[in-house]
Amino acid sequence: MGQGYHGSSTMVSRITPLNRLDLDPPLPFQFELIVKDCCSAARYCCRNTLVKYHHRHDDSPCPATWDGWNCFDSSDEGLVVKQCPNYIYGGTNVKTDYDRHSKKLCKGSGWDLPEKTGGMKEYTDYAGCMQNDDAEARLLAGMLTYSASVIFLVPAVFLLNWLRPIRYQPMFILHRHLLISCLLYGVFYLSTATLFVVSFAPLSSQVYQNHIFCRLLFSIQLRYLRLTNFSWMLAEAVYLFRLLHTAQHSEGETMRSYKIICWGLPGAITFVYFVVRGLNDDVGMCWIENSTVAWVEWMIFAPSLLAMGVNLLLLGLVVIILVKKLRCNPHLERIQYRKAVRGAFMLIPVFGVQQLLTIYRFSNTYYQVTDQSLNGLQGFFVSFIVCYTNRSVIECLQKWWNSHQEKSALGAECRQRMSIQESGKLILKSPPLTEHVQL
Repeated sequence: MGQGYHGSSTMVSRITPLNRLDLDPPLPFQFELIVKDCCSAARYCCRNTLVKYHHRHDDSPCPATWDGWNCFDSSDEGLVVKQCPNYIYGGTNVKTDYDRHSKKLCKGSGWDLPEKTGGMKEYTDYAGCMQNDDAEARLLAGMLTYSASVIFLVPAVFLLNWLRPIRYQPMFILHRHLLISCLLYGVFYLSTATLFVVSFAPLSSQVYQNHIFCRLLFSIQLRYLRLTNFSWMLAEAVYLFRLLHTAQHSEGETMRSYKIICWGLPGAITFVYFVVRGLNDDVGMCWIENSTVAWVEWMIFAPSLLAMGVNLLLLGLVVIILVKKLRCNPHLERIQYRKAVRGAFMLIPVFGVQQLLTIYRFSNTYYQVTDQSLNGLQGFFVSFIVCYTNRSVIECLQKWWNSHQEKSALGAECRQRMSIQESGKLILKSPPLTEHVQL
């Protein structure tokens, strides 16, 4: 017989924490927190539901159970409905949606064992918890509306830059830069959605890796270009108010200060945001969602809200000034007041005031689609207001077309005269007819 070992042995558990696992692709965003929330829910279910069930006399056909995501108490025959837990959506900052529920069927013989599980496993229907429809509807609305805006913004930017009579006018310089800002945002939205978000996106793995490349792209789109939109909308409002209030402006104004502030200041704010978030909250799926550190995200929220608030105030002042100017002229009819009010309404998309309608975020699908559609179509409406329906632009196009028609007619007339002259020269140069005399 061999001699047994009677010493004490120590079992050392070598468990690597989830946040230290080196995986490719890495674990999803906030996976460790999600697992902790799920485990806490399972522990609570065990202590407060499962243990109590085993200590009481219960004749219910379906016993208390934990299905891996949700806790179900013992139940009589029928359909049991439970609210969907937040942690199944892959984030800790997801708002609770009380309209979403999971379902579990209790039969007289126990919990339902459907054929799809081989008749051996309990089954819970989580189809009511799916968010794919909401995400797909929002994505589809964004792709359609931003595509429409980009299609109309490109010719508008070209026209305002090509038409010489209005190219250097201060108001049209502001219009052009606002259109460029909207165009860049639309192009970035379509590009990032195609590269990272849509099904079978070629760079979707970078979203889960929280790669620096996609963080940079989404920071430019969602922070920098969004701030430039608000900056140029504010510039439009400030310039129009100055124009109406002082009734003096310089046609030779270069607008350099507007360009520096509206393109440079958002860049500085975005750079600081990028550095600060990298130091305080360097997690997330490419920073598509807001930072979990609230004050970091307010670096973007505060200037945007300030710009919208000032624009709303300036819009009201513009309307007051227009009404006062119309009252000073008794010869103007009431229809002129209607035109002034209609013009003020047309300034709403240019000033971005419509975004105040969706300033509070709801989880409702209709709200999400409406919010995305309003944002996506802003470039479409702005291009129509400042370009396609603008009287100065239309007059410049008409003059260009008339000039083009005159040049074409003059060219055709010149070509016709030259062809006649060439024909005359040929006739003059033709040899004389010779008579054949018979000798």
